[in-house]
Amino acid sequence: MLNLLLVVAVAVWFALLYPLARHRLETRMGPLNGPVAVPFALMSIFALLPLVFNVPRDDGNAVLDQGLTASNIALVVMTGLTGLYLAVRIAVDRRVLLVAFAMPYLPFTLMILVNGVSTAWSVVPTYTAYRTVELAIFTLASILIFDRSDIERRLPNLFALFVVVWLVATTPIILDSLAHGIVFSSAKHNLVPYLCATYAFVVLFDDRIPHRGAHLLLAFAGFVIAGSAASTAALVAAAPGMMVASRHRRLRLLGYASFTVYLALFVLLMGALSAFPALLDALSVVLQKPPEELADATGRGTFWPVFIEATKDRFVGAGYAAGDRFIQLLIPTTALAETLARDAVFISSSHNMLLSAWAGTGLIGIGFCAMVLGAAMRWGMKLDRTGRRLVATSVFFLILNGMTTPGIFQDWNIHVLTFVAVLAYARVGALRREPVEAVAPAPEVAPFDLRRAAPAWRAS
Repeated sequence: MLNLLLVVAVAVWFALLYPLARHRLETRMGPLNGPVAVPFALMSIFALLPLVFNVPRDDGNAVLDQGLTASNIALVVMTGLTGLYLAVRIAVDRRVLLVAFAMPYLPFTLMILVNGVSTAWSVVPTYTAYRTVELAIFTLASILIFDRSDIERRLPNLFALFVVVWLVATTPIILDSLAHGIVFSSAKHNLVPYLCATYAFVVLFDDRIPHRGAHLLLAFAGFVIAGSAASTAALVAAAPGMMVASRHRRLRLLGYASFTVYLALFVLLMGALSAFPALLDALSVVLQKPPEELADATGRGTFWPVFIEATKDRFVGAGYAAGDRFIQLLIPTTALAETLARDAVFISSSHNMLLSAWAGTGLIGIGFCAMVLGAAMRWGMKLDRTGRRLVATSVFFLILNGMTTPGIFQDWNIHVLTFVAVLAYARVGALRREPVEAVAPAPEVAPFDLRRAAPAWRAS
């Protein structure tokens, strides 16, 4: 009965209360055009610090039993420094905070607020609270970087800068892999390919960008060096993405249908690739991966059922990030050991965007998946053909790649950084195509209405 009431409550929230909350909280304002250097440096250090400074653990619950390591503390310090910087920026210009409540950022911002609320029922409340604060801080820092009137021109350069920084940080790993004859995934990173793919889409779809050849070469290099089998398969998202970007209704419908079919095949092959030995052998050669590893989706086919079993009765999740990170608290370790190899008992992520959302906040998380991705698509369709193609292909790639990664629903990561960049691109592009009057602030309707503080954006 309780689960039935929860289902009804979640349905009522998304059908009735969510639209009301979105209307009341939405701000309408122009691009921030804030500083880039400091937030970019802070964010880059935070994102890449684990590559150069990481204290390994052998136990998935070590952070609970043993406390924080030096690398954990360093990341907390970086979060604090970035939060302090944002606090100063907000004190100078309150639009830095208000812009997070503008569409299409608003659904993601509301999701962050709900993530914080899930601390009340989290299996590890302190972890959920910290991860929520971390997500809020670095999402806002990402918005500060990308929300600018010249984002169409600057986006390729910003992506290029981050790829270069990542390549520099991983140079020792890359050189060691090349010395052993490994080119593809020579510095494997499951999250960087989405950044590189979106970077490539930006350059491919916009022929006004200078030095396109150099940009494409850098994006390709980053994708190959970081790449994985799943990210390579996700490139097919470009085809249905371009169809969805069409102004012809039938072609758009065909694009959505083809993407749905491919997504189903994508998930099917992850669990049943061994049934196609010729394809398995071909992928093994191209991707330089052992056939056994590809056949089991790098273990995902084994521990996904464990996640589903452990969380099946938690309709509102086990707490944002904690439900994913501390799955051992939801199912006895002995049961894990019976299913998984002893070395794999201490898994710390479902490696699936939908499962991460479900483990964290249950049906609410799944609902926000739809709202966040749907808002990105709706705003992307307001752009010209170049913009529509970029947003559609980027979102489709994220969904496909998210089937084997935490995506944007477990913690702040490079996927969130890239997704915020796409949202900023869609927001600023849509504002540019609206009449000036359309972005004027709404009248005050309540004391807590955030729109009252949002200045109008006047085109210059």
